[in-house]
Amino acid sequence: MRLTAAALLLLASCAAPQAAAPAPVEVLFDSDMNTDCDDIAALAVLHALADRGEARILATAASSKNEESALCIDALNTAFGRPDLPVGVPKGPGTKEPSKYAGQIAKRYPHRLASADAAPDAARLYAELLEKQPDQSVVLVTVGYLTNVAALLRLPGGPDLVRRKVRLWACMGGNFIGNPPKDDLKLGNVNFTREKDGALFAIRNWPGPLVFCGREVCSVPSGVKIGARFGELPENHPVRVGYALYFGGAPKDRHVADPATVLFAVRGPGTRWTLRDGGRMDLRDDCTFEWRADRDSLQAYLLKRAPDREIERELEALIGLRP
Repeated sequence: MRLTAAALLLLASCAAPQAAAPAPVEVLFDSDMNTDCDDIAALAVLHALADRGEARILATAASSKNEESALCIDALNTAFGRPDLPVGVPKGPGTKEPSKYAGQIAKRYPHRLASADAAPDAARLYAELLEKQPDQSVVLVTVGYLTNVAALLRLPGGPDLVRRKVRLWACMGGNFIGNPPKDDLKLGNVNFTREKDGALFAIRNWPGPLVFCGREVCSVPSGVKIGARFGELPENHPVRVGYALYFGGAPKDRHVADPATVLFAVRGPGTRWTLRDGGRMDLRDDCTFEWRADRDSLQAYLLKRAPDREIERELEALIGLRP
């Protein structure tokens, strides 16, 4: 008997951190790391969860063709105590956007990579690492463009490898407005629209469980935000520095789209969110979509349950702030 999508997705989500000795979640982290500062907070949250034994980071990758993005990720990994983490980059087509912070962080903090050209192809790096992992053990987290995911699926044997090894893809993207939800892009959806070919191919061809972390639970119009308190962090803390660079002065509040996606990917929905399944994203060529009823679909999206401040406090604590 086929399991329902909800059952598969709940199995794909890890146990809550208070459960007895849960195994760390094996994570592949994929970020554009160039346009918005919440990518920095997301990587900080992931490292904090790894420090607590809740996650094990297999690799990090830039989905942007901006060379500074990969160097920034490498510098952040080093600053957070994991200088040897692999950093992949897209070697094929992709998009390149300017950054207010990536180049400055790469200059300010030590890092291993001499250039993005020296980094491995992200899709092939993912494939090599996935092949070594137990079946249904890896969680893929994307908080940027879907360039590398599409490239992975285009590799010979890529879909079968993903089907065997990846138990969940947590994807920051989409605006799930209404019931059934649809997206006309009035709220924006740059993770899909800035590199449409990758987004369309990845979402249409993903063979396993996929949860969308949409704007309603972590960005406009949700109201959940952090950042202003990062001025309380040590002066050289990379999150404080990155947010200050982004805002051109003192850190300010920003949405939590990317760190919330990491939090869900590692700790599961818990009491923060509800999984809404029973359908799939019918993604059009312009990246608008409607949510179509489909009992056999392995896709779902998050609905917020917890008060905004509860989620904000959890993220701030992981980044190093006291209540």
